[in-house]
Amino acid sequence: MKKLLTALTTGFMSIVLFISVALAEEIKTDYFTLNLPEGWTQPQPVQSANGAVIALAQNSADKSVLSIAITPVPLPAKDVASQTLANMKAGGITVSDPVQSGDSYVAEFTQNQSNGVGYFTSNGKVNSVVIIIGSTTDTGKELMNKQFKPADVKLFPASY
Repeated sequence: MKKLLTALTTGFMSIVLFISVALAEEIKTDYFTLNLPEGWTQPQPVQSANGAVIALAQNSADKSVLSIAITPVPLPAKDVASQTLANMKAGGITVSDPVQSGDSYVAEFTQNQSNGVGYFTSNGKVNSVVIIIGSTTDTGKELMNKQFKPADVKLFPASY
C-alpha cells in the first residue's frame, strides 16, 4: 500500500510539474530568451519590423510592464539613453539623467503614480532598451535577473 501511494504521489507530482512547465510562457528572439513564470504573461506576440524587435511582458499581480526593444542602430548607449529620455521628457515624463552602470546607462522616471527604470546598452551594432514600469520596478528587475538569457551578453546589462 505504501509503495502504491508513493508511486501515485510521484506520478501526480510529475503530471503537475509537466503541466506547469507546459503552461509557462517563453519569449524567444534571436537576441534573448525570457521565461515567464506564473503571474507574468505576454500580452502580444513579439513585434518585428525593419530589423527592430519589441517584446512585452506584464505582471498580473502588481500590473508592472516590461518592454525589451532591440534597434539596429550603431549608436553608443549613452546617445540612445539621452535621445530616449529627451523624448520621454518632452512627453511630460519626469526623468533622471542617465548614469553609467558597466557598459550600460540607467535612468529612472516617473509619471503620475507609475515609476520606471530604463536600461540602455549597445554592442556597437545594435542597441537594447529595457524599460520596466509599475508602482514598483522590483518585480520586473527580479524577472530579468532570474529568467532572462541574452544571446549576446554585451547587448544587455549584467544585472537589473
